Amino acid sequence: MSGTDVVSVGAQDRLARMIVRALAYLRAAQLAMWLWVPVVTGLRHVPPAVVISYLLVVVWSVVLFTVGLRRNGIPSRWLAADVAVAVCSTVVASRAFPLGEAASPHNWVVGPICGTAVTVAVYASGRVTAVATTLLTAAWLAGTWPDRASPSSLTLLSDAVVIVVFAVVASFGARILFQAAEQADAAARVALDAQRRETAVEARDGERRRQYAKLHDTVLHTLENIARGVWDVHGELARQNCERDAEYLRGLISGGADDVPTDLGTALAGVARDRSALGAIRINQQFDALPPRIPARVADALTGAAREALNNAAKHADVDEVWLTASGDGRGGVSVTVVDRGTGFDPDAPSNGFGLTRSIRHRIAEAGGDIMISSAPGEGTVVEMSWAP
Repeated sequence: MSGTDVVSVGAQDRLARMIVRALAYLRAAQLAMWLWVPVVTGLRHVPPAVVISYLLVVVWSVVLFTVGLRRNGIPSRWLAADVAVAVCSTVVASRAFPLGEAASPHNWVVGPICGTAVTVAVYASGRVTAVATTLLTAAWLAGTWPDRASPSSLTLLSDAVVIVVFAVVASFGARILFQAAEQADAAARVALDAQRRETAVEARDGERRRQYAKLHDTVLHTLENIARGVWDVHGELARQNCERDAEYLRGLISGGADDVPTDLGTALAGVARDRSALGAIRINQQFDALPPRIPARVADALTGAAREALNNAAKHADVDEVWLTASGDGRGGVSVTVVDRGTGFDPDAPSNGFGLTRSIRHRIAEAGGDIMISSAPGEGTVVEMSWAP
């Protein structure tokens, strides 16, 4: 499971779903246990009020746990309604039995009453659980009280104790489970934070290595050639390389927030330097507040499209200077613009030889970005590429 999964589906969420299902199964089993009575004795011998109250509780239980499964828990007002249904059905069904049978196994209410007590104990506070358990126990005693003088009197009292015991055990068990789940989520968050910090450190180290490799092949190479006398410090070759390296460094230090180079800023600066190294044009760079991380496919698409736009300017614009700018929008998005003041062209012409559709538009479209090309004969060209998360 990934770190994101740990956060979005924590131990508490999984426990909540498991408890709702367990309570639903418990209620279903408690209600199903009574079905043997009408099968053995015959439905005609069961008082109508007993059957009707049983069916109503079955329907109510289906509604209650359908809501619980959808909401991953049972809200307080639904708990209160469940207690009210249990109290009413207990009194009505128990009073409908003949003397001596209300506290016997023929009465279906004991199981569902215990189920209601357990449900309240799981989701409510200790005080609410005590009040609900008292009401449920009182309803059982009130419904079966006529049987106190019958042989079933001992069953009457023992079942009342069972209701209380179910509630107490469920309350303690639920607290232990929820506390364990909370501790598991806290431990998972700590581990995830540590993993994120480690990933960030690795990313910074990787970026440092990439920056060093770039600097080694550009600035350090130029300085070493000058220092060893390979290039005349006053010569044209040294001047051109120093100028290109200065532009490259300028692009790096303006590539992101707080002057921290970003992957995209580094790539664009490298493209500008490589294009400048071929001669013909000077590329002025300006990068501002680039997002520190964008998807690699997007950075590759923007970099490749910028390279093609610079190549087009060098080949067709008939200029010696081009502007490459990139900026973030503050929300994780970015725009890259290539501007020249050259000959321009007609973007609507069926074939202009610039390869814009194939090399630029297609790249940006595949990355999910947008592109706008503004040009006219004699008015230069503006290629603006943008992407937003």
